[in-house]
Amino acid sequence: MKRETSLQDYAFLEIRKRIQNGTYPPGSKLSTQEISDSLGISRTPVVAAINRLVAQGVAEAIPNRGVTVAKITPRRILETVDIRMMIERFCVRPAIKNVDYAPEIIEEMREVVKGLQDIEDFNAAYELESRFHTLYVKLAGNEKLLGIYESNWSIGSIFFLWTSSTTNVDFLRDSLRESQKILDLLLAKDAEALEAFIQQHIQVVYDTIDWYIRQGMDQITMMPKRKVAWEKK
Repeated sequence: MKRETSLQDYAFLEIRKRIQNGTYPPGSKLSTQEISDSLGISRTPVVAAINRLVAQGVAEAIPNRGVTVAKITPRRILETVDIRMMIERFCVRPAIKNVDYAPEIIEEMREVVKGLQDIEDFNAAYELESRFHTLYVKLAGNEKLLGIYESNWSIGSIFFLWTSSTTNVDFLRDSLRESQKILDLLLAKDAEALEAFIQQHIQVVYDTIDWYIRQGMDQITMMPKRKVAWEKK
């Protein structure tokens, strides 16, 4: 059973990574046979992994078509950002309360911040950005909330990686570097300033979604044709 569970986790992480990096773009079919062949494992853990992705909303089970990667719309991304905003603002005070009791989490957050400062590979940036915010929510000490947050981020990650390939590099880098400020405010235990800054930090995603809506786009693809540089507000 342990071996099967391990293979399922492996399959889940690998399939999710392929979705996030555009190997399996939105709307594409997830073939259990093709995936099991490419991973060198049986179809059983692959099926279980795909079911987990369906449960998280990253993939969709469509009658007579099988399972496909979920199509991402501005409205759907807006909903995930709303959830992220609520969770991260809620976690401000419990995270501050636990700062002195979880030195290993704080140390890992420091390492992630260091890695984000001059990063050029935005696939790697996604991993670090995700890790930083997940560690912050983990610091709040609510495992149920952490699980919801991680599932929510799985959908948001597709949008993050799309914008990383279409947005001005300096625009994204400035946003990534804000992790240092978040950590500083957390260590300073300044709850009001931290909550305000987190809201400002996440606002950039709302601004980007607003840009899509103003352009009349009803779906976000993983196949951009040109670079876009959004203005900061």
